[in-house]
Amino acid sequence: TWDDVALITGVVDALAGGYFPNEYFGKHPDKKQKFIKLLCKVEGKEYKETKEVMNRKIRISDVSLVAKEVLGINIKVEL
Repeated sequence: TWDDVALITGVVDALAGGYFPNEYFGKHPDKKQKFIKLLCKVEGKEYKETKEVMNRKIRISDVSLVAKEVLGINIKVEL
C-alpha cells in the first residue's frame, strides 16, 4: 500500500541521514510496529498482534530487505 511505501521511504531516508534503525524507531515508536508487520509480510511469516513487539531490534539488513521487496531498490550502508 502507499502507507507501506511511505513508511519504508521514511526509514531509508533516516538511514541516509545517519540514523540507525533502532534510533529512528526510538524516536518514532508508532512506526516500529507497522515496520515489523511489513517485515513479517515480506519474510512470509505470520504476524499476530498478541504480544508486545517493541523490544525487537530492527537491523539494517531488515530495512534493506523490506526496501528491496517494497520499493524495488537495493540500499548500501557504509559505516
